[in-house]
Amino acid sequence: MPRPQSNQSESVHVLGVRFDKLTRSEAAQAIAQLASGDGKAYVVKPYSEFMPMAVGDERVRDLLRGAALCLPDGIGIIWAAHYLSLSGGNGRALVQLPLSLLSLVFRPSGLRRPIAEQMGGPDLTWPMLQALDEIAATVYLLGGTRSEVAGAQRAIEERFQGLRVVGSRDGYFGTDGPANDEVIAAINAASPQVLLVGMGFPRQELWIADNLARLNVNVAVAEGGSFSFISGEIGRAPRWTRRMGLEWLYRLLRQPWRLRRQLRLPQFVALVVRERLRRV
Repeated sequence: MPRPQSNQSESVHVLGVRFDKLTRSEAAQAIAQLASGDGKAYVVKPYSEFMPMAVGDERVRDLLRGAALCLPDGIGIIWAAHYLSLSGGNGRALVQLPLSLLSLVFRPSGLRRPIAEQMGGPDLTWPMLQALDEIAATVYLLGGTRSEVAGAQRAIEERFQGLRVVGSRDGYFGTDGPANDEVIAAINAASPQVLLVGMGFPRQELWIADNLARLNVNVAVAEGGSFSFISGEIGRAPRWTRRMGLEWLYRLLRQPWRLRRQLRLPQFVALVVRERLRRV
């Protein structure tokens, strides 16, 4: 996939996946650049709970590698890039592990930042929409429930006057066969420059990779659960919680069903430690 011109040639690798070293503002401008281009590209935002899947599933790993932009969703990727950037032998690496994890919770500002900012949820989506508004882009929303995507469309239209939401639909459809063909036909009839896809990892990334060649869009962006936040159906964690990197805990307390996903975090940490030890 083509990559926009700018700083995103600078990157850091975590568990074999390239993450672009961009600020939110730079990422937003890079997506706007893709939207106004002539090619087809996609943008992904993997987060730590699903990185073990990228390690174990070659298809998932390849589609992340094929993205025009790969951006970190969540503080876990920021921590991994920090920990992998530290110097020292095996003994020092094991001593640094608990210290870095404690810093992650109690002093995240103290982490070395090979990756500048995390891009989860609306943290990137709002700046991205602002950048798209400035170029009067056309956007299609795909994903979430009917109420979430409708609420997200209303919120975007109320906030931005330049960009146009040319269509939207929920993410509950069969991703192959006639139902999928109908979705693609509806998107192509609207002919948006930007397609925002919020169907959860890795369903949304796999769907984008499988269907991008058939879509009349310039860039597709994997949005995860952003429509839930933009619509207001799910509230953000308090700002102090987000500054401490504990939004995951806040969401877990409000949505206990996320526990199964959070159980992948120890596996993620173990894989990062293994990578660090291999680099020594």
